Amino acid sequence: MTTDAFYNEEYFEGKSRRSPPHSRGLIYPMAERTARFLCRHSIPTRVLDVGCAKGYLVEAFHALGVAQAVGLDVSPYAVPKAEPAMRGRLLVGNLVEGLPLATETCDVITAMDLFEHLADPVPALQEIARVLRTGGRAYLKICHPRHPNAARDPSHVNVQSLAYWATIFRQVGFSWVRIYETDVTEAGSVVDRMKSLVRRFREWAVIGTPADYKFILWRE
Repeated sequence: MTTDAFYNEEYFEGKSRRSPPHSRGLIYPMAERTARFLCRHSIPTRVLDVGCAKGYLVEAFHALGVAQAVGLDVSPYAVPKAEPAMRGRLLVGNLVEGLPLATETCDVITAMDLFEHLADPVPALQEIARVLRTGGRAYLKICHPRHPNAARDPSHVNVQSLAYWATIFRQVGFSWVRIYETDVTEAGSVVDRMKSLVRRFREWAVIGTPADYKFILWRE
């Protein structure tokens, strides 16, 4: 079992989790794609990113015009590493212990690479459900059991199948849909769209290295 103190400099610089450092060059392009996807049809008023680390996704939302984009992370190391303009938008805190936000105050809540770190995901999902506005959406990215990073990171204590997550979502009262990387990344030309269909099939069938699970959740 890991504690909040585990998510220190050694973790984010890749030593204790045996992965590349959590750097702007690696993370921001993915954060930008994610923010564009979630803002594709309308710009939300307030977005909360739980497990925000150095705040790259919060920064990407802010760049798209989301004035009230904020983040929360358990790491007192990662949060101060955010860009200076973002530091006032990020807080150190623990989702499981409760979010410092009133009920039904967020249009979008994101949790990227968070739930595989939680032995019991139910309290976290219940807190997300509390803070999410009626008609709001939660976007979760969760480690796939067959991803190389699933066992590499010692803080991955809850790497589960699709069926497990579907059961947990229903238990908390969420409806859900699985999202694929090809949904997040827009395809322009006909050739790009054809390639996108092939990649989507490969991701669905777990051919090669699987992408992480991605879900949109909402309350009816």
